[in-house]
Amino acid sequence: MPARKPKATSTKATRVEPARPNLATGLVQMMAEADVLIAMTDLDGRVVAWNRALTELTGCVGSDGAGKNLSQWLTAFGVRDLADIMGQVATSREPLRCEVRLPGASGSMAAAAFNVFPVRGEDGVPVAVMAAGHDLTAMRALQSQVLHAEKLATVGQIAAGVAHEINNPLTSVQMCVEAVLRKADFATAGRVPNLFEVTDVERLKKIREGAERIRKFSRDLTTYARPSGREIEEVNLNEVVEHALSFCEHVLYEAKADLTRALASDLPRVRVVRDHIMQVVTNLVSNAAQALADEGGRIVVRTFSDGSGRVGLAVSDDGEGIREEDRERVFEPFFTTKPAGRGTGLGLPVVRNIVLAHGGDITFESKPGGGTTFTVSLPLGSGGIANIGSPGSTGSNKAEKQTR
Repeated sequence: MPARKPKATSTKATRVEPARPNLATGLVQMMAEADVLIAMTDLDGRVVAWNRALTELTGCVGSDGAGKNLSQWLTAFGVRDLADIMGQVATSREPLRCEVRLPGASGSMAAAAFNVFPVRGEDGVPVAVMAAGHDLTAMRALQSQVLHAEKLATVGQIAAGVAHEINNPLTSVQMCVEAVLRKADFATAGRVPNLFEVTDVERLKKIREGAERIRKFSRDLTTYARPSGREIEEVNLNEVVEHALSFCEHVLYEAKADLTRALASDLPRVRVVRDHIMQVVTNLVSNAAQALADEGGRIVVRTFSDGSGRVGLAVSDDGEGIREEDRERVFEPFFTTKPAGRGTGLGLPVVRNIVLAHGGDITFESKPGGGTTFTVSLPLGSGGIANIGSPGSTGSNKAEKQTR
């Protein structure tokens, strides 16, 4: 019977065993040289380790802090956030995640995110506290650059909208002025009778309408932040709505909109700033018209009384509706889904701020492909608009509701 060959010794085992005594040394070196920010204290808060990455970030040299109380050491640099967190973990024995301030090597403050956890011995009992993290300073700088880029993009969008909103009425004003001036020149030279005709009156009306459109847009730019102070008066909401709709005729015509009025009879009178509520109506109707398909659609303007001391207005359209991802941004200033030059995203924020300044509520319902309804509810009394003229006032701390 042939003799058995001796069992082969594992090459892996022979290589690993001599290396085990150096494992702890390797871990210490890894902590010291890693790009990860690493700090360690004993349970009493004395510095055990403070690696190279932390020294480079903060300018605090680990060897200077070794054995010192971390809280006292960092307090000398004007901060102690990290020490407080590590002390909390030493007491609770529970890991934490945090963002802290650290002294920056350049003299400015640095930000860092850390995982802080207890280091346990072989018996499972905590013997130290370690914090491992990464520098957030570069990320914060990048975020600032992104925000700046977004601001520049917003400025471009606003500029395009401003150019559109102002150039159109200015063109009309210029043409009408030139026509009237040309006739005045002829009259002065004796070439035509010095008389105004119906066409001259119409031109002057267009000049006035164009100037009013520019004025209203300029007002939108300022009142989206705060409604301007105006006289409060008791009005019939239906009369205000009818007056506002007369200013929307060209918008409705261009949108090929079929307008339906559903105005409640015997509405109680409400105390409001008339011009502001007219602006609410015109903005909501214009917004509804722009939401319609190219071939047109239907808009319904409804007024109502809820029988509990409030009257309301609802504007509905049968357009495409509001996308789910856009719902949270509907009232955000300068947010718009319209093509460049068709809107600046100020209409709905202006509406919301005016409504809230009157102590009212604004909600909306929308279904993809099923249209949108904006509903405004206003209190009958004047208590809700006591501060309507105050700088920066929104008249209410209530957040707008969104009905889904």
